[in-house]
Amino acid sequence: MLDSRFVNSLLKHFGDGSERLCVLNHDGVPAAMCLLRPRKLGIWASFLPSQAQIGPTLIQNPDQLEHLMAVLPGYVARLDFLCNDPLFGDLSASSKLPSIFQDHALTMTIRVDGSFEHYWTMRSKNLTKNIARYERRLEPDNITRELRLIENFDDIGAAIERYAALESKGWKGAQGTAIGLINQQGLFYKDLMSSFAATGRATVHEMWFNGQLAASRLMIANDNMTIILKTTYDESFEKYAPGRLLLRDVLVNLFTTQSGRVIEFYTDANADQLAWATNDRSIRHLSFYRSQQVFRLFDWMNTAHQIYKSNNIAVQEPEKMPSVEVFGHPDEFPPDVQTLFSQAASENFEFGVSWYRNLINEVFPRHKGIRFHVLRIQGRPVAILPLIVHKSAIGSRAESLGNYYTSVYSPVLEKSVKVRDLAVLLKSVRDALGPLASFRFAPMDSKSKNYLMLTEALKAAGFVPFSFLCFGNWFLPVSTDWATYLKQQTSGLRSTIKRMTKKLAEGGGRLELVSDEAGLERGLAAYQSVYAQSWKKPEPFPNFVPGLIRSCATQGSLRLGLAWVEDKPIAAQLWIVSNGKANIYKVAYDEAFKAYSPGTLLTAMLMEHVMDKDKVAEVDFLIGDDAYKKVWMSDRRERWGIIAYNPRTIIGLFGLGREVLGRALKPIRARLKSIIAQARKPENKI
Repeated sequence: MLDSRFVNSLLKHFGDGSERLCVLNHDGVPAAMCLLRPRKLGIWASFLPSQAQIGPTLIQNPDQLEHLMAVLPGYVARLDFLCNDPLFGDLSASSKLPSIFQDHALTMTIRVDGSFEHYWTMRSKNLTKNIARYERRLEPDNITRELRLIENFDDIGAAIERYAALESKGWKGAQGTAIGLINQQGLFYKDLMSSFAATGRATVHEMWFNGQLAASRLMIANDNMTIILKTTYDESFEKYAPGRLLLRDVLVNLFTTQSGRVIEFYTDANADQLAWATNDRSIRHLSFYRSQQVFRLFDWMNTAHQIYKSNNIAVQEPEKMPSVEVFGHPDEFPPDVQTLFSQAASENFEFGVSWYRNLINEVFPRHKGIRFHVLRIQGRPVAILPLIVHKSAIGSRAESLGNYYTSVYSPVLEKSVKVRDLAVLLKSVRDALGPLASFRFAPMDSKSKNYLMLTEALKAAGFVPFSFLCFGNWFLPVSTDWATYLKQQTSGLRSTIKRMTKKLAEGGGRLELVSDEAGLERGLAAYQSVYAQSWKKPEPFPNFVPGLIRSCATQGSLRLGLAWVEDKPIAAQLWIVSNGKANIYKVAYDEAFKAYSPGTLLTAMLMEHVMDKDKVAEVDFLIGDDAYKKVWMSDRRERWGIIAYNPRTIIGLFGLGREVLGRALKPIRARLKSIIAQARKPENKI
C-alpha cells in the first residue's frame, strides 16, 4: 500500500488537489516523506481515503516533524498521522513535540513458514472444527466447490466486475458502500488491480459452488508481502461460510507457492479473525502539537466535546448489544471469565484470578465494595474492571482493586476491545453506582495500550481524566548469562560477593532456594522469622504474603531465597517468576547478621538462577527508587495513575475544580520554593 502505483491510484480517484507530498532530503537523497492535506484550520492530516488501511507515511524519526510544521503553508497547530503502521516507522516513539496517539485497529498477519498442515495444527480447536463442519454441510446438499485463481492481466477486469456484482447484492449494496461497476470505488479497484496485474502482482481468488460465484478475495503482493484488500461472499450461501472456506483454500495455495512471505489483512480484527493469525499489531492515529500550550487547548476542547456527546454512544445492532455482569469474588466467575483472566495473567501475574482471590481473602475479606464488572458482547466476555467502591452519603468513588501490595494494575481486555466498548462498560459502572463522583486507577504502565484506551474511554464516558505519577520502577532487560552480567558490574560488588560468600561459609552459613511445595512450610516459617527480626514494620495483613507464597508454589512461579547461619534464617527474598519475567517482591534480613551481607548474596544467587535456569527476559524490582535497586538494575521507568472526575455530580465538579487549580498553581509553588531556598543560602544573606 506504499507502492507508488497504489498511492497514484488513490490520488487519481480520490484526491482534490490540496494534497502535498512532503520530502525530507539528506545529501540529495530522500530520507523521509509523507502525503498530507489540510483538514481544518491549523490542522494537516494524512491523505487517507477509506480504501487505504495505512497512511502514506515513511518517517523513521518523529523528531523530524518539528521542521515539517515550519515549512507547511500557514500556521500549523497540529499534525495528524492517520493509520500509522509501526513496521514502516513507529511515530509513537519519543518526540520533541507534544503528542498523543490512539489505537485505531488491531490488524493481523499470517506468516507463511513451513507447511500449511503445521500451521493448521497450531490453530484453535474451535476454528478447525468449525471449518470442518462447514465443509460437511456441502455434501448432503450436493454442492461441489471449486477454487479459481485469476492473475492474468486480461482476466482481472472481468474478475473485478464479478466481485462488484456479488458485493452489490449484499448488505454493502444496501448501504451504498459496495464496489460498483461504474462508481468511483469500482473504478479505483479496477485501475489499481490492473496496474499490479501488469507485473504479475495482483490476484483474485474465487470460490464457486456448482458453477455459481460464492465468494471472492482481491489481493496484491510484492516479493515479501501479500495483502488481502477486499473480500465478499454470496449471502444466500451464508450457512456454508463460503468466505471462510475460501480463506482456508487461499492459505493452502499461498503456503505452497509463496513460502517466506507474510499475508497482511489490514483489518480491525475481531476474536474470530484473530484465530487465523500468527501475529497481530496495533495501527495507530497520532497527533503532534506545535507546543505544550496548543496541546492543552486541544485536550480541553476534546474533553468538553466528549462530555457533551457521552450520553450518545451509538446504539449497536440488537445481536451485538453489550451486557454487563457484576461479581463480588473470583469464586463466582464462570469458566469464560476465568479464561479471560488467564489470558491477562499471561502478561502479568497480578492480573490473574489467584492474585485477586488472595488479595480479597486476606486484605478485603469483609469489604462490601468489591466488584468485578464484566462486559459481554454477543455473549462473550471481552472486558473486566476489577474495582473497589467507596460509598458515602453524598456520593461514591470507584478505584482500581488493589493497595500498596499492587505493583501494577490494568483492566482485563480482550485484544479486539475498542475504546467505545470500554466506554460502555465505564458508563454502566457510573450508572450502577450513581452518583459516581470519580474513578481512580493506579498504578499503571503509562506506555501500555490499556492505559491509553482507559484514558480515552473515560473521556468518551463523560469523565475528565488527569494523569499522576505513582512511583519509579527499576528493572533489568536480560540479554546475557549471569557470568557475563557479573563481569559488567562494579569491582566492588564482585568483591563483596566473593568475600561474603567465603565468610558465610566459614561462619556455618548457607543459601537455599525454595521453588515448589516441597519444604514450603519450613521456608515460609523462615521467611516470617526473618521479617519479624528485620527493620521492616509488621505487616498489617499478615496472611497476605503467606497466601501469595503458597499460591506461587502451586503454580511453579515461586523463587524463595533463604540465607541461614547454622539453623537460624538470617535473610529472605521472595521472587516470583512468571511469563519470562522475574519480579522481586519482598526482601528482608536480620540486622544482627548484617556483617555477612546476606541480602547481597541472596540477590546474587537468585539473579544467577533466573538468568541461567529460568532464562527470563527481564528482572523487575517493582515499587520504588531505593538506592540499592540501582546497584542491580540498569533501567528505570515510571508507573502512573489516572484520576477522572464526573462533572455532572457536585462532588465530581468540586474535585475537578480543585485538580485544575492545584495543577495551575504547582509551577508557581515550585518557583516560590526555589526563590525562598535561594534567598536562604548563606552567601545571599546580608
